Amino acid sequence: MRLSASGLVLAGAVTAAGASELRADTACTVAREMRGFGGDLSASRGLIADGGKLTVVALGSSSTFGVGSSSQDRTYPAILRQELGRLLPGHQIDVVNAGIAGNSAHQMYQRIDDDVLGEEPKLVIWQTGVFDAINDVGIDRFKRILRKGIAKLRQAGVDVVLMDQIPLPRMERFPSYPAYVAALHEVAVETGTPVFRRNDMVAMLLGEGRLRPEEVLPAEGQQHQVDASYYCIGVNLARTLAEKLSPRAVPEVAVTR
Repeated sequence: MRLSASGLVLAGAVTAAGASELRADTACTVAREMRGFGGDLSASRGLIADGGKLTVVALGSSSTFGVGSSSQDRTYPAILRQELGRLLPGHQIDVVNAGIAGNSAHQMYQRIDDDVLGEEPKLVIWQTGVFDAINDVGIDRFKRILRKGIAKLRQAGVDVVLMDQIPLPRMERFPSYPAYVAALHEVAVETGTPVFRRNDMVAMLLGEGRLRPEEVLPAEGQQHQVDASYYCIGVNLARTLAEKLSPRAVPEVAVTR
């Protein structure tokens, strides 16, 4: 699924009214200290500086594919594409949604050649670890797969950003879940890979009442997001990436308290 942005002309089915509605909602904007990450996205930044077309692949599971969203235009990759087009006007940017519901890190790794590298990206956002944690596949196995995936992508000249797991309600059902979140961050430090801290960000927005629990995981026993949380993830990731990719990025909006 390909989503494109070229300056202010957005390909796809997002209507002007829909875009305005989303952009008017700043309640989930967070400070740079929360959404930002260290490191350089040198391959992507160089391509943008040279005026080239940047392809971003969003690799992940159901919360990348957009299960629970009201339409494909309200998934986080669609919002990411829309906001990158707004923040980096004049640049041609594609976002490819390579999410498959229910995928483990190993299943995503197996798809890298066809679903990721086949798109010739310069940047991959790898959202992973939810199903590994829920099913407790083994911390060492999970970390080994992450290392292999990161190495494979980098060998192809691709910048990699990890996206960590979303906080789940009633965490006592999954006692190993925090260990998998920590494991992802351990591999990130070990490999020098940036992490978009979805777990901390969503937890903060929930704690401050700027996201309601039903806007994150609305149904009993359901591990799928809905539009509001997809939007929060997309806009905050877009602002962080835009700042990394170009010093001319449109300034961020003020944080709502």
